[in-house]
Amino acid sequence: MAKEKAVNGGLTIEEVNQRFLDGKVNRKPASNLKSVGKIISDNLFSYFNLILALLAILLISIRSFENMFFVVIALMNTLIGIIQELKARSTVKELSLLSQPMASVIRQHFELEIPIEELVVDDLYCLKAGNQIVTDSDIAEGVLIVNEANLTGEAEPVVKKPGDRVYSGSFVVSGNAFTRVKLVGKDNFIEQLSAKVKTLGKPTSVMLRSMKKILKVIGIIIIPLGLMTFFTAFTKSGYDYLPDFFQAGEPYQNALKKMAGSMVAMVPSGMFLLTTFTFATGVIKLSKKNVLVQELYSIETLSRIDMVCLDKTGTLTDGSMRVSGVESIQTDTIETALFDQKKLEQIISSMNYALKETNPTGMALSKYFGKKRKFFSKKTLAFSSQNKYSAVCFDFGIFAIGAPEMVLKGKYMSIKKQVEAFARKGKRVLLFAQAEKISEEKISGKVVPIALILLDDHVRESALSTLNDFHTSGVDIKIISGDNHLTVADVAERAGVPNANKAISLANLSDEKILEVASQYTVFGRVRPDQKKLLITHFQKLGRKVAMVGDGVNDILALKAADCSIAMANGSDAARNISHLVLLDSDFSSMPQIVKNGRQIVNNMERASVLYLVKTVYTILLTIIMLLTANIYPFEPVQMFVIETFIISFPSVVIALEPNNKLFQGHFLRNVFRQVIPGAILIVLNLLAVYGFARFWPSITSGEISTVGIIAATFAYLLVLVNISTPLNRLRSIVIMSAGFISAFCFIVLGERFFKLVPLSVPSILLLLLLMESTYILMSVAKRELVKFWA
Repeated sequence: MAKEKAVNGGLTIEEVNQRFLDGKVNRKPASNLKSVGKIISDNLFSYFNLILALLAILLISIRSFENMFFVVIALMNTLIGIIQELKARSTVKELSLLSQPMASVIRQHFELEIPIEELVVDDLYCLKAGNQIVTDSDIAEGVLIVNEANLTGEAEPVVKKPGDRVYSGSFVVSGNAFTRVKLVGKDNFIEQLSAKVKTLGKPTSVMLRSMKKILKVIGIIIIPLGLMTFFTAFTKSGYDYLPDFFQAGEPYQNALKKMAGSMVAMVPSGMFLLTTFTFATGVIKLSKKNVLVQELYSIETLSRIDMVCLDKTGTLTDGSMRVSGVESIQTDTIETALFDQKKLEQIISSMNYALKETNPTGMALSKYFGKKRKFFSKKTLAFSSQNKYSAVCFDFGIFAIGAPEMVLKGKYMSIKKQVEAFARKGKRVLLFAQAEKISEEKISGKVVPIALILLDDHVRESALSTLNDFHTSGVDIKIISGDNHLTVADVAERAGVPNANKAISLANLSDEKILEVASQYTVFGRVRPDQKKLLITHFQKLGRKVAMVGDGVNDILALKAADCSIAMANGSDAARNISHLVLLDSDFSSMPQIVKNGRQIVNNMERASVLYLVKTVYTILLTIIMLLTANIYPFEPVQMFVIETFIISFPSVVIALEPNNKLFQGHFLRNVFRQVIPGAILIVLNLLAVYGFARFWPSITSGEISTVGIIAATFAYLLVLVNISTPLNRLRSIVIMSAGFISAFCFIVLGERFFKLVPLSVPSILLLLLLMESTYILMSVAKRELVKFWA
């Protein structure tokens, strides 16, 4: 509900409406989602679809309708790709609305929550720690510490006071302020900067980039090889000059069929579409787990993740902190101050009122001590991840609450034993102290401790099973927190983190020392934002693929550095905006399933790609050999129907959707071609053996050569399918057996009528059986030797 504000009434409804009419509204930039038209056109008018369409037109011109099965397959692949991508688009759009950034704006003396694209010039809106700054605005009241690294490249936060401008694209590290909108939409600084920089970003998907390389090579060679196949077949019929083409009748038609057979077989028509289909399916699956995918191909990165770094708050724990007690300082080595319980509660209550902290710690303090203005504040220092404390100046003194090490600095050793005793029990310990001086950035001078405030953090019930899932998937866990390392270690141990006792505090450690000890520990405490990033990049240099889970401003640098960044929906705007994935229910328990989903997509696409590329590679090799030996390409398009449909298309879809939790390793292209090369070479050798046999057995007809060749190729392809399906399970066995039975049925029952096969003579049958037996033996040998070669 809207609530009345005492600070400035803001714009009236009439003024807002007028600014809408004048176009002075913060219109959101065009969505990075593909439009419906773009999805349809990209799928329908691909380069290879256009080639297939041209071949279809040529076959129609000679009324060779039986050879046009490939059109049906291409249309089915295209339709499935369009439907699934549209479904994924709709899902992402719906989920995006759930995590839509909102702004807290003052209008007609009321505070309202509105979408950021409805902000208008001169609107008064509130900014606080964790907020992404969405318009260029001037501070009207309050003080902010802002990170402008996205704009300036400088990592050091900047203090912004009344009258200073804050720019879109930066984010608030700490503080609270009311700001007045000055520029909107394309007039914002970040939009002007983006307009000047027109560099093209690198593709985010290694797999997609690999596939584009393959398709580019095929796209270059397919047309010249097709044309040469046509000319070879045509001239072998006794015609050798262009005017004869359309007068030649049957020779022209036969040459056209052979060209179409070669070119259709070279096109891995469903591979790219299957990739789109698989990624879209992944988006839909994740949406059912309340996960918003903001970067589609980040799902691929998940397949390589072998380490997850996370803070304890909101992941291992549910973030519902509560104050469990207040303890007096027990030390003889440092001056302490005494306050009665009532005075202490009044000071902290007044601090809560002045600071207006909305983080879990601030909310716990407000619930226990209250949030009322017993004393008027003169100056405030909001909590920041760098300082790890907040402070307020009253007429009678300056008071701070925060991490004991950071508040007392060099004098911390005097109370360290007492603090660590509570920390070992899992308590989060804050120090309440009185300081001598305060600035916009820190307290200074003499600091006198007053009391320790103890907080409890509730461990999620699902934490143990979640971490166990990670362990069984081969994913290491690192806990990186701003809290005391002993407190974090206790929580981590209760949650079931392996090696949780290996904990260290990074307070006062140099970067060099951190890098030296990082691999020895599981739990890191008192970590600053820059140190979180340092740890992430260090693990990456060691060859690890790192996912970072975070929710606060202190996680942003680490989130940006990680291979895959995952934010909680209830976290800061800035963390959500820069992350690849957002957990809409802020439930960490869905993380193992997210990683499994990424592994499934890439592992299965690697196997499915083998099916498509074996056909492409063997066809290219066979076409080149046929051209060099002046032989005619043996197959027509219709004869590839069985392989295309029952051994490639249907099995590849089943493979793509099958669960697969194996950690993806190696290079996508190299992994694929290790399996493609043996199958492709054996198929070519089979066909060359048929041609060699025909030379010594003149009575064998061209029809028999084609029949033996296509059956031998189909059998070899079945072995490829078996190869990529190993180890076999029930589903894979059913797929292979179905493919084999359907292929046999097509060749035995329908072969002569539909696939232009001919009855085989005894020598041809013996040759076929010999080829099948030798293929079975040589497949494993060829694969083993070529794996050694590629290693």
